[in-house]
Amino acid sequence: MRNREFSCFCVFLVGVVAWSASAAQQARSRTTLVEEPPALVIEDRLRLEIGAFGAVLDTVVRIDQSSAVRGTEVSGEGDLGLASAKVLPQLELTLLPGERNLIRLGSMSLRRSAQAGLSRSIAFDDQLYLANERVASTLDLAMFGLTYGYQFLKNERFDLAATVGVQIAELEVNAIVINRVLREAESGVAPLPLLGIEGRAFLGRRWSIEGRVQYLKLDINEVAGSVLDARLAALWRWNPHLAAGLGYRSFSIAVESRDAGNPGRVDLSIAGPVLFLRASL
Repeated sequence: MRNREFSCFCVFLVGVVAWSASAAQQARSRTTLVEEPPALVIEDRLRLEIGAFGAVLDTVVRIDQSSAVRGTEVSGEGDLGLASAKVLPQLELTLLPGERNLIRLGSMSLRRSAQAGLSRSIAFDDQLYLANERVASTLDLAMFGLTYGYQFLKNERFDLAATVGVQIAELEVNAIVINRVLREAESGVAPLPLLGIEGRAFLGRRWSIEGRVQYLKLDINEVAGSVLDARLAALWRWNPHLAAGLGYRSFSIAVESRDAGNPGRVDLSIAGPVLFLRASL
């Protein structure tokens, strides 16, 4: 009798242990599904990024009357009263065809207008704006970029790509003297080629850092210029398809034209923090 009771107790004990082990395994599985994200590298094929760029702006414009007669170098913020800081929307779409290729489309626009009394006389093209005159001015910049990259180094924790791209920049400057009929507008569109490098490194299962830089300096056909576009950011991945990032971007363009038909200089720098959301598929 005692042997039968002992046998029944052993069977019951084994059943309890087996049930407990099964329950513990299921709990661990549920915990893993909830808390642990998937693999470090997401083999996505498309990324959409929407961001806000807290830009600090510095603008210098000079429109010459001719290649021999220079105009006045005008500070957009100091002389014309344009805003020196602004939040700019940013949009990027990145396609990743194949195993190592990337194609990125990006856009950014800047529109500013202001009225200010001139503290000095300014020669702008073939017009003269006198000190103490009140001038209404606008300065608009629209940029569209296309970048191709090849990831020559890639593993589960790090990747590095060489890039080549072009930024199409459209700049429009307009200045109007309010008290008299005097208006001068200038605009131009230029494709700006860029070479660069970019990469990312994973610091854990949710954190990563990434950086990119594109730069080129040219002097062709009486036009000299340089372009720099750099960004460094940290990302936190909420799930395989959504991530949030915080970083810093610096963009600058400097162009000087000695061409007789459109001489002058534009020097624009935009720098500041970037906050963005990224969706991946």
